[in-house]
Amino acid sequence: MSHQVAGPNSGPPSRRRFKIPALLSAGILPAAFLAIPSTAQAAPLAFYVDKTMRACSDSGPGTATRPFCTLTKGVSRTTAGYTLYIGWGQYAETIKPTASGTAAKPIRITAWPGRSAMIGSGATYGAFISGRSYISLSNLRFSGSVKDGISVANSTHITVTGNTVSGAGRPASGRIAPGISVRGSRTNIVSYNNVHHNNGSGIVLASGTTGTIVWRNSASYNAEGWQRHANGINVTAPGNALLSNITHNNEDSGIQIYVGGNNTLAASNLTYNNGDHGIDNLNVTGGRLISNTVYRNCTTGINVEGTSGNYQVVNNVAVDNGVYPAYKGISCKRRAGNIGIWDSAPASTTVDHNLVWLSKSGVMYAYGTSYTSLAAMKAAKPGKEARGVQGNPRFANAAAWNLRLLAGSPAIDRGHSGVSGAQSSDLVGNRRVDVVSVSNSNAEGPRRYDDLGAFEFRP
Repeated sequence: MSHQVAGPNSGPPSRRRFKIPALLSAGILPAAFLAIPSTAQAAPLAFYVDKTMRACSDSGPGTATRPFCTLTKGVSRTTAGYTLYIGWGQYAETIKPTASGTAAKPIRITAWPGRSAMIGSGATYGAFISGRSYISLSNLRFSGSVKDGISVANSTHITVTGNTVSGAGRPASGRIAPGISVRGSRTNIVSYNNVHHNNGSGIVLASGTTGTIVWRNSASYNAEGWQRHANGINVTAPGNALLSNITHNNEDSGIQIYVGGNNTLAASNLTYNNGDHGIDNLNVTGGRLISNTVYRNCTTGINVEGTSGNYQVVNNVAVDNGVYPAYKGISCKRRAGNIGIWDSAPASTTVDHNLVWLSKSGVMYAYGTSYTSLAAMKAAKPGKEARGVQGNPRFANAAAWNLRLLAGSPAIDRGHSGVSGAQSSDLVGNRRVDVVSVSNSNAEGPRRYDDLGAFEFRP
């Protein structure tokens, strides 16, 4: 299945409407991100690679009429201020930059407009960016690398955007690999990538990576194949943000935030039909799970467990999680519920303004103990989910994974816009709108009309 928003044939939303300064105004991105230039800006200098052109030569000038034949040659010539355009051909090579750009003169490595390459098949990595800064890697296809499709390590101000990454790693112990990994790096952007069918997690943030934004990506059908372990997005590093991503049909959880992933913000994400949780949090603190839509995952939809604490779980829509017996042969008879706050987490976790619903009997909500209704949880835990609601969210077409809201949904105009991490627009860039026929009595914050979940209803 391709990157989905509104239905099985939907593509990624237009990039024009989503500007980094809009997130800055919401207090999400650090100012340092403004130093990352747009990949749409024209660069004064360029090299070209196209192995299919008869005139190509690695001893030539690397121009559009006489391009280089190999990525290795093209990348070695690309320094600050240059753009490298990659044309037709299959390249069993690794894009490995040998220089860094600067804020004023970034390096851009991108597809030659109108042409498409396949990169990485049989190579160790598709791209390996290590110890570099101010580089953007965009609009390329990577498939079949032995290790990570795209690896960013010990680097800063790297932008990975608009790429398709599949087939990284191999489905065997010791041979798995993620589609995109960012390790030991800071102040980076991973956006608009379609990361699917990798033999490991789709996108990984690990080893001290911080200040990285994972924004408007699709991560689907990622699986190790020999054990249930691959996630759509896997975070084990602190202080990062996961915004408006779509994760579905992954072998393990859609989004996983594990040991080391403290102070992660996950907002306006859509996650469905994954083999474990929709959003899973284990032994981490300070997390904010805001305005996500979490549907029909194998076990607990939003899961906070172990020693996790100081969490905010607010404005989410969680429906039909943990009530189906199996997912593609994987047993779902583990912890259930649309939202589950377990172990030591309940003592310091805030839950409110969430919508939960089951279309069949099961665990509706868990807060230390499992409950079959939200009313039962509220009675047992006074003050929790004071403005939460149990009700049918009225999805447009859940059978086709179209989880937008229809008129009459109890999720409309019910959110808390003042909670830390709340976004001023939804997953597809729609601004918040006040539906005049709906009472705002259950809403809070400066905008008393934010909808719950990843989608804002459009009258």
